[in-house]
Amino acid sequence: MTSSAAPVEKDFSIAVMGRTLEHLGVQMYKRRDAALAELVANAWDAGATEVVITLPDPRTYNREQDEIIVRDDGAGMTDESLQSDYLVIGRNRRAAGQAEIGGRKPMGRKGIGKLAGFGLAQRMKVDTWRDGSNTTVTLDVDLLKTPAGDVRTLTLPGSVRTIPNADDHGTCITLSNLKHASALDPELLRHNLARRFSRSVRGRMLILVNGVAINDAPVNLSHREPEQGEIEEELPDGNRITWWAGFSDKTLSTEMQGFVVIVRGKTAQAPPFFFGVESRASGQHGTKYLTGVIEADFLDDGADDDSDHISTDRQEVDWSDESVSALRQWGETVVRRLLREHSSRKGDQAKKRVQDNPNLAKRLDALDRKSKEQARRFIGALGASNTDPERLEALADTILRAYEYRQFHDYIEQLDLVIEDPEKFEQTIDLLRGWRVLESRAVLEVVKGRLDIVDKFHSMIVDDAPETAPRVGRDNMHDLIADFPWLINPEWQVLAEEKRITSQLREWGFADADPDDRTRYDFLALRGEGRLVVIEIKRSGHSVSIDDLHQIDRYAEKLRQAETGEVSMAVITGSGYTLSGTARKGWQDRDDIELLTWAEIHARAKSFYEHYRAVLEGDVDDSGFGRKASEIARTRNVLTSGAYRGPTERSVGLGNQDRDYLADER
Repeated sequence: MTSSAAPVEKDFSIAVMGRTLEHLGVQMYKRRDAALAELVANAWDAGATEVVITLPDPRTYNREQDEIIVRDDGAGMTDESLQSDYLVIGRNRRAAGQAEIGGRKPMGRKGIGKLAGFGLAQRMKVDTWRDGSNTTVTLDVDLLKTPAGDVRTLTLPGSVRTIPNADDHGTCITLSNLKHASALDPELLRHNLARRFSRSVRGRMLILVNGVAINDAPVNLSHREPEQGEIEEELPDGNRITWWAGFSDKTLSTEMQGFVVIVRGKTAQAPPFFFGVESRASGQHGTKYLTGVIEADFLDDGADDDSDHISTDRQEVDWSDESVSALRQWGETVVRRLLREHSSRKGDQAKKRVQDNPNLAKRLDALDRKSKEQARRFIGALGASNTDPERLEALADTILRAYEYRQFHDYIEQLDLVIEDPEKFEQTIDLLRGWRVLESRAVLEVVKGRLDIVDKFHSMIVDDAPETAPRVGRDNMHDLIADFPWLINPEWQVLAEEKRITSQLREWGFADADPDDRTRYDFLALRGEGRLVVIEIKRSGHSVSIDDLHQIDRYAEKLRQAETGEVSMAVITGSGYTLSGTARKGWQDRDDIELLTWAEIHARAKSFYEHYRAVLEGDVDDSGFGRKASEIARTRNVLTSGAYRGPTERSVGLGNQDRDYLADER
């Protein structure tokens, strides 16, 4: 649009029924991609060949200052048509006999898609040009609100000006005072809009987001029906549809799962959608991998309200309507078949993979006929549950061991019970896999012991147990952590306790350590990949001050002198942190320290080990039982005599840990 003469002010009017804008704009279009899709659909109906969406930069996003702009090269509007057509809420353009532009079937019908902008912003500026004039009007949702039950005609300030080129046409919607705290992700919006519009629409109208055309999310399909293109099919009621479906080799995002139903080039049923059979169909776990598109224009062929089978926000078809029953029944049948066939394919692939492994095949063939058939069924079930191929052979090995070792035979019945639940089935086999290194089921006492220690830890927090204790029989946090280092963090390995900083530096070969420095840390841990953590613990009743934080900061700085790699910090206390808001935020924003409480540590340990309760009942997975058998004796001692170690036990060193990072590195 070229420059023009000065604008002439002009008032426009809009009739608003009580709370209409709130219900039809603000509340209805809560999904930002759905709201923008409505504005793109309006551009299609206006005959646009290009729509440009401009989003704020996520790195500098400010919702009060930034704008979202949707600009198209469609027919545009004069001031008269803007008043008579655009500013009439609920105008049915089809019933009104509005002509199609460029031979396109209009997507809109209800006349409220224009309000979708209020799902993203408080203010919507409409700037449109046609026939040598440029018209502008601004709609502010706060100024358009009316009490429930009232019908008011409101005045909208606007302007009209002439433009030199009478052939210019188009519309630009500017959304400001944005509602959402986070910025839209441009790439994600491109994928979501591509999912909402048919390929034919995208072929006739270029849709750009920040200068890049919308594009399908990258999906690697292991199976597609048909291999290319779409299938055209006639339903029993005579209506015609086109469709395709495929299965990804990896779990799909929610937006990509299931079918999207497209009507007149635009979404009428948003994903994930499986015609309601996902919880009942054989192989229902395959829904996370199934994607597809159905185009069914007959769902929106009419012009009157009675022929409308699609929700106002274009998110759902009214599947209870008898006129869509043929499509619903067809969809239920097709989805069941697709999931069943996918399950069968994956199961056959799993059986072949095992059969192609000489060791597994030999062991499978050595089983008696009944056991062999049952084992093959279990292996097929693993494949049908989309088990990672790299894990499949390890889990198949576990299934074979269940037959080969008599102590596991009673678990065959358990596998039979859970085979129809893919997640529980795989978890159960993982459980058996973890048990293969244990000599006896009695080792499960370790599991119960760990849960009891977590419970004891909680009671010590409640009872305000001291950091250390001077005599036998007194619980104290330091000795509990020393006996059971996994309480701090199941992923960390504690290396040492109560060591002078200078001694630690000398061990690392740092000869310049200050001999007069007598400061010592509580614990030093390894968190993987050579990253060390110096840990300072405080009694449950101690509230950490800024001086405490400066102290551990000095510890870390001294340890960094040895150039051993990254050294971070962790402080654990029970009564919080006596820091000002600014100081607290400053420390929290640092990426080299964690400000923790005993309650948080307990919650993390409980979360990590709580599933062991179910291990005792035999229905969840666990692959981390290694190196636990020696815990039993010490567990009983702590639970009966308290968390206190004498000099002899202290000389033995730290208790068992779940993961040996040093061994991993070696």
